[in-house]
Amino acid sequence: MAMSLSKTLKNRFIVVMLVAACALALAGCGAGEVAGESDSRANLEKILKKGIKPNEMGMVMVLEYHRIKDAESSYTRSVENFKKDLENLYQKGYRLVKFRDLMNGKIDVPAGTTPVVFSFDDSTESQFRYLPDGDKISIDPECALGMMKAFYKKHKEFGYTGLFNVLPEMFDQPRYKKQKLDYLMRNGFEIGNHTKSHPSLGNLTDEAVQQEIASLQKEVKGVDPKINLDILCLPFGSIPKNQALMYDGSSGGIKYHNKWSLLVGSNPFYPMYHYKNPGQLIPRIQVMDYEPRTGAGVDGAGYWIRYFDRHPELKFISDGNVKTICAPAYMETRVLPGKLSKEISFLGY
Repeated sequence: MAMSLSKTLKNRFIVVMLVAACALALAGCGAGEVAGESDSRANLEKILKKGIKPNEMGMVMVLEYHRIKDAESSYTRSVENFKKDLENLYQKGYRLVKFRDLMNGKIDVPAGTTPVVFSFDDSTESQFRYLPDGDKISIDPECALGMMKAFYKKHKEFGYTGLFNVLPEMFDQPRYKKQKLDYLMRNGFEIGNHTKSHPSLGNLTDEAVQQEIASLQKEVKGVDPKINLDILCLPFGSIPKNQALMYDGSSGGIKYHNKWSLLVGSNPFYPMYHYKNPGQLIPRIQVMDYEPRTGAGVDGAGYWIRYFDRHPELKFISDGNVKTICAPAYMETRVLPGKLSKEISFLGY
């Protein structure tokens, strides 16, 4: 009888220990996740009380610039207007992000703000100019990069990044070509492929299309082999007859692989995890003013910024948490399966 009781107590002790061990194991595996969800929900409740209604299923913009000169004209933004663009976007809650981050859904901007990408085509000197400064060089404060840098010093929360889609001239100062690319890479900017000679790819043979893309890649890699080139900026927005060649091809022993191709204009788009996303062919919006009386510039940035002022519920508004896609709960069905990494989850309210 004593032996039987001792055996029973021993068995009960083993069961208790096993239950405790399982509980500890489960806590170790899931506590972080539960805590993470709890923190995200608490963050959401906090910003909702402030009147911020996040919508990370809303539309975003990639803005398109070309030359930056004294006077406004076709494909040219004046220095004065570029400065106004920076201030206007900042005051309206837009914040600069990298193109690749936007495409990958890793959008890290403060709660209540909206991501925006600056893209610059043709790599002209007006975008990035060095001035001799004794034995050194300095960035011209009146070129696009100089104005962005000055604005960033005053408003660091606005951001300091952009996508430069380059031609072989690479900013028209040959002696500074490498220094310029080095500066852009060190400071978090991105480089896109704008082809070797800027032709309408839709008019070319398959061989010529591949030569244009591969040759520019060779030029850039010749300056800095470490630069990642997986963005193609289509000259004139012209799509080749064989669309597959925008993304994969080779010429002269040079292979290329692009993840995205950029159009010329003219509308915002839904994020890449939204079921209405544009895929690999990305629309942009040329930066020009909008004149409501005449309708001039109706496909430009001025129009779309006013549009979102009137319809804020349609634009992307951040919850400030890079680990969540936060939006009204009914929008969860609009998320494409498999488009979010395991570290990012949908959070509805």
